[in-house]
Amino acid sequence: MSKRGDFSSGPASDNPFAAALASALQSKGIEVPPPSASGSAPNEPEPGPTPKGTLELRFERRNGKPTTVVFTDLVDHADPVAWASELKKRCSVGGSADATSILLQGDVRTKVEDWAKSKGLKTKRIGG
Repeated sequence: MSKRGDFSSGPASDNPFAAALASALQSKGIEVPPPSASGSAPNEPEPGPTPKGTLELRFERRNGKPTTVVFTDLVDHADPVAWASELKKRCSVGGSADATSILLQGDVRTKVEDWAKSKGLKTKRIGG
């Protein structure tokens, strides 16, 4: 689902009210831009270089609570902040990111391993 106010989810031909809205705006003297012919979002970032390397996964207990720490030191072209956001959504947990590591709440090492495998990264379990 899109957020409120985000009307760029699809082409204008999908919206049955687009023509009515355009004519109403033009009758008031407001210029309406033509709908874009491309179906993709124009602001999509181009994919960067493919990350290569090994993620180190460590299970720790912090204040008696289980946590998973993902170290991205050994990965070329790593983006821990973006990866943390993606992992938190995929694992349905909270967490945070540092310059070289990602902290996730709970023991989610298997889910992180599956995610890393889909990205073409190797994993290595450390400790616990």
